[in-house]
Amino acid sequence: MSRLMPAEIDVPNHVQRLLIVDRTAPQNENLAVLEGLISGEAPFEVRNAVEATIATVQQELNSSPRYEIIRARERLRGGLFAQTFPTPLTWPQIEALCREYDADAVLALEKFSSDFIVTDKRQIIKKTEGEGRNSRTVEVQGIYAEGVASVQVGFRLYDPISKNITDQRDFEKTNLWSAEAETKTQALALLIDKVKATQYVGQLAGASYARRIAPMYLRLNRMMYQKPNDNPALARGARLGEVNRWEEAVEVWENGLNFPHKDKTGGRICHNIAVGYEVLGDLESAKYWAGKAYTDYGLKQGRTYARSLNTRMIQEERLRQQLSREQ
Repeated sequence: MSRLMPAEIDVPNHVQRLLIVDRTAPQNENLAVLEGLISGEAPFEVRNAVEATIATVQQELNSSPRYEIIRARERLRGGLFAQTFPTPLTWPQIEALCREYDADAVLALEKFSSDFIVTDKRQIIKKTEGEGRNSRTVEVQGIYAEGVASVQVGFRLYDPISKNITDQRDFEKTNLWSAEAETKTQALALLIDKVKATQYVGQLAGASYARRIAPMYLRLNRMMYQKPNDNPALARGARLGEVNRWEEAVEVWENGLNFPHKDKTGGRICHNIAVGYEVLGDLESAKYWAGKAYTDYGLKQGRTYARSLNTRMIQEERLRQQLSREQ
């Protein structure tokens, strides 16, 4: 199932049009160049990674019904290569941006730093020799290389109505890639490019922050029982569910309880009914049937499922409040 889940934090409901601002232009160009040389990063590499981060935030937020997203044209001076947040933007600056773009609040990427470390070591690797039916795998001395990319990003969310920084959050994301070959040159050639690696982890950071402030669709997995075969309704209802005929599936399962069955089968039928009602969006009924699977038939999974449905009901109420336009 794909379901809309609430954001990690509650953003005031009057924030409907959200302006995204890049505030990572260096405060001092010469110092930024020097820092880039020290870290081994060319300016265009960092700029590309910043752009990938912001583009991902924008894309993810656009997939949520929570906001209307606007992207600012200008790039403000802020925290490129910085480890700490720069001084906050002033409220006159925020108000001017909101007037210019007809926005309710400003989300700014205010600091960004990245790193990419490559290590290698000699070890035995596997190599394929020959082709087709004559191919064989042999072990040879080779090089194993690893590349670790990391980014540290910082976001602020400014609300000019309440004059509050609604959120200020650091994110650090890392990812590892590996490659092996007979020589170091070959192994490094197979390893991911530094620019692409930094962009990738920047995208991870951007997606994580979007989920923090906006409801997002997530995949939920639920188990359905098709066996034992002592009650044909169990398997038939499951087949109906597999082709998205959930109302019919629930009816088949409920009728199946009227026939003689073992407790194990009855518990599984009740569990399946709960799944059907959850897919149909009736969480109250789903929770009732999940509980019935445990209380009437002793199915332990029913107790666990009922608890998870109770959590979902709390999340649904929070989601309703987050999507409300009432002040």
